[in-house]
Amino acid sequence: MQKHGPVWLVLLMVLWLGPCQGDGKLEGPVRIHSSVLGYDLQYWVYLPENAVKPLPELYITDGQSYLGSGNMVKVLDREIEEGNIVPIAAIFIDSRDPDYPEETRRNSQFMCNVNFGKFFIGELMPQVSSLWTGADSSTRRGLMGVSFGGINAACFGMMMPGVFQVLILHSPASAEHLDVVNRLYMDKPPHSSAFFVSHGGAADNAEAAERFVRTLQDKGYPVRVVTNDGGHNWDNWAPLIDDGLRAFAGTHEEDEIQ
Repeated sequence: MQKHGPVWLVLLMVLWLGPCQGDGKLEGPVRIHSSVLGYDLQYWVYLPENAVKPLPELYITDGQSYLGSGNMVKVLDREIEEGNIVPIAAIFIDSRDPDYPEETRRNSQFMCNVNFGKFFIGELMPQVSSLWTGADSSTRRGLMGVSFGGINAACFGMMMPGVFQVLILHSPASAEHLDVVNRLYMDKPPHSSAFFVSHGGAADNAEAAERFVRTLQDKGYPVRVVTNDGGHNWDNWAPLIDDGLRAFAGTHEEDEIQ
């Protein structure tokens, strides 16, 4: 006679655990016109399955690259399903012209561009909150960027203090831009954000990144630093996406940035 005990045990566990929250959905691209910038942009929104609003919001510049080279939807699904992070909404902002995707706008947007900040605060974030997340002024928000997008994250922290609780900088660059931001942080009083900063070796602006980290630490910012020997490329950055997610929305005590 065949024993069915293990099968029933599995079924009971499934019923007890409920539906999996790791199978998220990517909405978009969503087109938005910016009056302050004077052109259209587009973005995608990742929504975890069965999540309850309001949702924490993680904004990601160069979103098309995080979706493609970073395979970030898969990372989000895995981290939520395994219970490493709480369910969050991730907003991927495309840095390209939506009509001419071969043309990038990151060089004009990312270096402490006041109008790009106004677009976030006055146009993008209200639309995302209204349509997708149900977020309000108490919602936890983060900002993630790679290379020049990491510079943008540092700029936004200073330009919009208190808006983003966690700023995630993957290999902020270039060294020249990072030194400009470093001097800005040296001269200004600290704001309320915590920082996650990663960088590789000598080919990945390591010296400039370390100078910036020391400035943050001297100013009393909560900082987590992850280093490796990698270069300035997605072979370095993609494996660190989960570290950044846990710094923003981690469920374990050790995830908190000290």
